[in-house]
Amino acid sequence: MKLPALAGLLLAASACASSQNPEPDDRPQPMSRNGQRQGMSLDTARRNTVIENQRPELPARAGMLVVANQQGASATVLDAATLATIATIPVGVGPHEVAVSPDGRWAVVTNYGDATVQGNTLSVIDLSLATPAVARTITLGEFRRPHGAAFVANGAKLLVTSETSQRLVIVDFASGAVDTALATNARGSHMVSTRRDGRRAWTANITDSSVTEFDLDQRRTVRTYRGAPMNEGIAATPGGAEVWVGSNTDHTVAIIDAATGTVAATLTGFGFPYRIGIARTGTTAVINDPTSNRIWLYDLATRKQLAEIDLAKVSGLVVPTQRGGAPGGAGAGPEGVAFDPIAGFAYVTMHGTNQVVALDLAARKVVSAGGVGNGPDGIAFSAMARR
Repeated sequence: MKLPALAGLLLAASACASSQNPEPDDRPQPMSRNGQRQGMSLDTARRNTVIENQRPELPARAGMLVVANQQGASATVLDAATLATIATIPVGVGPHEVAVSPDGRWAVVTNYGDATVQGNTLSVIDLSLATPAVARTITLGEFRRPHGAAFVANGAKLLVTSETSQRLVIVDFASGAVDTALATNARGSHMVSTRRDGRRAWTANITDSSVTEFDLDQRRTVRTYRGAPMNEGIAATPGGAEVWVGSNTDHTVAIIDAATGTVAATLTGFGFPYRIGIARTGTTAVINDPTSNRIWLYDLATRKQLAEIDLAKVSGLVVPTQRGGAPGGAGAGPEGVAFDPIAGFAYVTMHGTNQVVALDLAARKVVSAGGVGNGPDGIAFSAMARR
């Protein structure tokens, strides 16, 4: 959501805590794809072991990216290694975010709508086709303004925030039917982030400056607690020990202890921490700051800044055709972020230049860029490789 749309939102404090937050389950969670060999990596946020497919027979960065073009009413599918366009697909009005199923086959785009249309649909894209295309449309009925999305339960269920109804909607992916609608108990429930095992989720509630926690096993709202002022960007660490939220008005990132629901630390110096992403290995946080035209990298274990990437100094970005991402100001406008869990790369949408960049997390620099549709916002990575 852009800042002009947020300006009319009323700031209000919200504090309601009702039940104890259980300790996250530290057991390894299998994440194999297509029956390929599995390997091990360390979730440093919880000091527990997670399992990830190493794709031994495929080149680095094998896979696809799916980008929601907010002003283009379309989604662009790209080759993750080359950033070449595979297809641009019409979807609904105002597509904002994207989620990809664990097997990499399905991408779901949330059709949020615009100033005149309250969206209530999800476009399901089949990435296995020679030319990816929308396979079906899921209608959410009364649950309008769908925005943040994430697959859980090994792809059987899909989480979607519904701003107008103040709900986190659980959709049965196979049937497209609404399974459960959990109350967020707050206004402006925008983005959602999940624990790596998909058993816990959190929403950032912009208007009420709060975070709501959900137990997905029990299908219940656990509690809603104070987050950061007008928090929008949100990312949970893989093991669920911490939840990072960005303040739109204080220009800070609050690191919340998920067990207590209290702020453990605050990072400062941002212009507008619009989106936050945490690598699946639990080592690096990416904070996209369109106002400052920067991408910030942080170490999760120490909470120390690793890099400040000034996009004005990055070659390969086109001259902006419009003002940068929210809240505006000429620049590339970094917004959505997605990760390749194997190759150590992040991919960031550039709202102001209609591009996506590949960010080498080890080298801490942008290494390539590719074009997408008009006003790119959300992005997701699919490990399905085209052969």
